[in-house]
Parts: sequence; structure tokens; C-alpha cells
Amino acid sequence: MAEAPLLELRGVCKSFGAARVLADVSVALRPGERLAVIGPNGAGKTTLINLITGLFSCDSGTILFRERDITKWPAHRRLRLGMARSFQKLSLFDGMTVAENIRQSVLRYHGVHAQFWRRLANFAAIDAETARVAALMGLAAVADQPVATLPYGLRRRLDIALVLAQRPALMILDEPAAGLSAAETRELVAVLKAAAGDFTLMLVEHDMDVVRAVAERVLVLDYGRVLAAGTPAEMSAHPQVRQVYLGEAA
Repeated sequence: MAEAPLLELRGVCKSFGAARVLADVSVALRPGERLAVIGPNGAGKTTLINLITGLFSCDSGTILFRERDITKWPAHRRLRLGMARSFQKLSLFDGMTVAENIRQSVLRYHGVHAQFWRRLANFAAIDAETARVAALMGLAAVADQPVATLPYGLRRRLDIALVLAQRPALMILDEPAAGLSAAETRELVAVLKAAAGDFTLMLVEHDMDVVRAVAERVLVLDYGRVLAAGTPAEMSAHPQVRQVYLGEAA
């Protein structure tokens, strides 16, 4: 028997006023799979992940996660079930070190709240997990540096580390390579591929080099509808995808 999808959307629709943003979107994501969502600006990509993670509610359709209907669940319940995401805009504690930022995320995962009479440094397991996540994202060498001193590429990597620290069954990244130089993008791809065996990944991304390097399957949205789906190579050769998004030079 085939393994049940980790995430499944069935006929999901979303409008804002008279503007239809998503129309009858259906997709399934298997455990361990890496899916990229691409499409022109305004295609509905970020709205899609906002629906999946509970920031927006569906007008119609069904969202299943771990075989449970989570369509009406609030965002915090979805997080507890094993879903975590990044945002396009970074949200970091600049006055803290890299390790302290990661530690806060690890503590939230374990349900441990900082108390002024307890020294967090005494929590050996917390520190070990913090070090593991930092190493996984290539941040071990800067773990003791204040976040405010980091270049943008490392700040972007730290933002992903905070998601990883939640140990999600499904990790959703919204344009993780946005604003990165070519060298920073290559470094990000390397750490994502090294860490990919630990989670199921959905990423929204414009950089097709990142999509080809990281994703196993690609979902193409256009005007809120699924235009096509398949491997990166298949989507690069797809006539309609080339026409509306990639360009003939692809």
C-alpha cells in the first residue's frame, strides 16, 4: 500500500474581496519529498503557504496534514502537529548571539520557558541540540557572534535554523534565497541539501538554480491555478511554463 501523503490540499480556494487568488488548488506532498512552488508574481504562492500554515482561512476546499483535517485549525495547533515555516522578512533577535537565537527556538520546541532564577546554560540537552542545529546550517563558527554583526547571507541561514530547531515534519520556506549573492546562494543550497534528509520540504522560490538543486518536484501556479507539476527538468521543458514564467531562454 502506498504511503499516505504528509500534506494534501483538495480543491482549495481563496479570494480577497472580488479578487480570486487561488482557485481549486490540489496537491499532495509525500513524507520526505522536497517540493518547490514557482510562478509569476501574484500567482498565489505566498497565499498558498499562508493557507497551509493557518495564517489565512480557506474559502472552500480541504487541507489534510498527517491524515487529519486541519482546514479550520489555528496556526499554533498546526505548529504543534509538526509544521513550521519561514517568512520572506527576517525576524531575529539582533542583540543576542547566533546560539542564543537558536536556543530560544529549541526551548520553545521543548516547551521550556526561560525563568530568571534558572540558568539556561545548565540545560545540557538544550545546548547540545542548539549546537547540532548551528552545525547543520553551517553556523557553528559564528555561534557566539551577535546577530547584528552577521552578513545578510548568514542571517538568512539563521532564520532557517530557527525553523529547523522546531524539528518539523514539514518545513516550509518562503523565498529562502531572496537577496542573496550568487556565492551565498550556493552556500545555502549546500546546507539545505545536507539537511534535507531530516525533513519534508516545501519552498517558494524564484531562483531556478535553487529549485533545480533542491527540489524533486515542482508545482507551477499561474493566476491562482495549478498550471503544471512535475520534475524540475520536466517543468523547464514545459511549453506553457516557459511561456508564462521561465521565458524561452530557459
